[in-house]
Amino acid sequence: MNRSQIENLYKINGLYDFKLKTTDDLLKVHGVNFKEVDGYKRLDDINRKLYEKFIINLFNAFDLELRATLVPKGIYYVEDIDYLAKEKDDDDYFIVVGGIVYAIDRNGMKSVLHSWKDEDYKHLEVSEKEIEKYLRFEYEIQGKNEWLHVTNEKSWY
Repeated sequence: MNRSQIENLYKINGLYDFKLKTTDDLLKVHGVNFKEVDGYKRLDDINRKLYEKFIINLFNAFDLELRATLVPKGIYYVEDIDYLAKEKDDDDYFIVVGGIVYAIDRNGMKSVLHSWKDEDYKHLEVSEKEIEKYLRFEYEIQGKNEWLHVTNEKSWY
């Protein structure tokens, strides 16, 4: 879709400033039903509200051409665990040698979303863990898979 076609979709829906206002706009203009994204049904009410506001701000953060390539793939409340090791016992730092990301549903049940190991450090023994919980948004843009750590409705990285 070229830029003028995308602009026309916005104008037809009364969005002359080319900014989405609601999730209904998202559905009408981009064909994205935010509730049908994998993981949505597992979120608690607080994270559902956060995601609903976030997804509009995220789309609006991209230019029109990029928005047309953005495809939501998943939204999860996660527990992200990094496994840490030292190469030498007297090292002052740890190396991340692997990790696992659990999706946590509204009832506290966990399921593995992603896991990984760094083959270069498979010989090291894990001695520490770093654990973080956050809302994770997975998407495709321009044919590449990406994910974001959502801190609030207007902030992510």
